[in-house]
Amino acid sequence: MKDLPVTILGFGMMGRIRSHAYENVLRVHPDCPIRPVPYQAFVLPHEADSAKGLGWEPNLDLKDAVCNSKTEYIDVCLPNAMHYAAVLLALESGKHVFCEKPLAVSVAEAREMVAAAEARPELLNSVHFTYRRIPANVYARTLVQQNRFGKLLESHNYYHQHWGGPGTGGSWRFDLKSGGGTVSDLGSHAIDMLYFTTGKRPQKLCSLQYAHVKERMFNVEKTRDDGSKYTEREMKKVDVDDATKVVYYLEDGAIGTLSCTRNAHGSENSQGYELYFESGAIRWNYDSLDYLEIYDANSPRDGWRKILCSQYGYAYEETALEPVAGYRDFLSAGCYENMRAIAKLDPVAPIASFRDAYEVDRAIEAIRISSKEERWVELDEVH
Repeated sequence: MKDLPVTILGFGMMGRIRSHAYENVLRVHPDCPIRPVPYQAFVLPHEADSAKGLGWEPNLDLKDAVCNSKTEYIDVCLPNAMHYAAVLLALESGKHVFCEKPLAVSVAEAREMVAAAEARPELLNSVHFTYRRIPANVYARTLVQQNRFGKLLESHNYYHQHWGGPGTGGSWRFDLKSGGGTVSDLGSHAIDMLYFTTGKRPQKLCSLQYAHVKERMFNVEKTRDDGSKYTEREMKKVDVDDATKVVYYLEDGAIGTLSCTRNAHGSENSQGYELYFESGAIRWNYDSLDYLEIYDANSPRDGWRKILCSQYGYAYEETALEPVAGYRDFLSAGCYENMRAIAKLDPVAPIASFRDAYEVDRAIEAIRISSKEERWVELDEVH
């Protein structure tokens, strides 16, 4: 079995969580064809001890972390605005790249990243749309591909969290150039899940984006007369949405909606979809993530059936301690799929390529244009 030295960029919440994938992938998926080995972590000074404690060699130099000769695989867990430069540098250095979503904060950057990746077909390009790894969603995709319920009529996708109220301080997530707002942070997952389960993307849409909280308290770096730096809390206007609502047309006459917000009290991480077809329906919610609900209009007396899906796609019940799975299992499955892709093996379920993520960014840009200009936007307008 080949060992693959991994360097992770960024050791905030996602970097720490992703460490579990590299530690556990062979335990959960013993047929994994490549062994990813934690090597270095690009960190901020205060993250060094945490990285070292989880088996990574801390590195404070981003360029050195990416370009050193030992690293073969770069895992990008940086803030959104830093993806572009890090990914291009990694590809130029001949590294496989796994990037946090969204791929970029602009369509132009995403387009350039796709071109760079596709110019190096021998290298992995993969984006962390982790909910593709949930067996219930793999099963939903299978049912649609089998045309189980006929033509899709309506799709309703949502992603709701609760943490962005008036008491939440400002961060890069509330800055358009750094984070892209709720539609990038949450909506990107929902848009990708629409494509993953149905194979369809919005073709024409109209949106409303809104900031319930107009100003937030940010940490602002300032300079003293002697040139030294210090941080001060300062109230600043917010230039991104914390709630987005979209209506859209899909091809073949289907219609749908998208909702994402950080102001849904009681919703820790509530996301899901409802798909309505000519002769049935499918629905899924992360709050019951191991189950897919199915309604067969040809057997209405059966009502909604709730199916445990741990046996579909990734066979967690054979390797995990319990018959159901959780978020860390999905991270391990994502790592497993990336290793399979590098080994040129067929996927259990497709990874999200840079091109897939570029299409998500196109939809996000169309949503922003529609809200700003208060009009319907054709996806063909965005390139």
